[in-house]
Amino acid sequence: MMRFFGTRWWLRWTFITLAGFFVGGVVGMLGGFLGIPIIGYPLALVIPGCQGQGAIGCFLIGSALGAGVGLGVSVGTAQWFILRSIVPRSWWWILVSALGWCGIAYTLTIMLYSAVPAPGSSDFGQPIWAIIPSAWGAIAQVTLSGALMGLFQWLILRGSLQKSFWWIPTNAIIMLTAALGVLGLGYNIGGLPGMGAFVVSFSPIYAIFSGIIFAWLRQQNRHPTSSDI
Repeated sequence: MMRFFGTRWWLRWTFITLAGFFVGGVVGMLGGFLGIPIIGYPLALVIPGCQGQGAIGCFLIGSALGAGVGLGVSVGTAQWFILRSIVPRSWWWILVSALGWCGIAYTLTIMLYSAVPAPGSSDFGQPIWAIIPSAWGAIAQVTLSGALMGLFQWLILRGSLQKSFWWIPTNAIIMLTAALGVLGLGYNIGGLPGMGAFVVSFSPIYAIFSGIIFAWLRQQNRHPTSSDI
């Protein structure tokens, strides 16, 4: 599969996805700020335990969801420019990408504040392999969120690209890598703003490997052309 590295479709997908992340970094930041009053405040009103100091958690969740929507719309729109000539009703890709990245942002944020060892804890400063047993639940949630985004995107791809079910485990593995990255960096990420910076810095890994599988899927196209190579 690595022979698709550097092909025309890989280059197009990778660079346009990176462009989407570049724009998404700005849009996601704006979404993070807007997510506090639009999502966080209503959550604080209806969820038990979100009053007083507990409201901070709801504000963090609202900010993460808002940032995820902004990032997902940006990345999904960028990828749509490629998919629109391949997949019918490809505009759905933007919606499912927004929802998918929203879930990923949420689970990564929960992982950062619940599974990453804080200074003074017994696991702080321990190597990543020593922390994984206590953080496997959070890792699984991030991996599942990647698989779910892949599943919803597969529903769009399946009618146009053969073997597109491989899109699901690909996204799961990529997000598993992201979860391990968060766990490895640990407290150095520095809170929610740092998480946003981590996601953008992680974008080349997502773009490169999703580009490889996309180029491979194009090669399996039911009606291949010379432009697929």
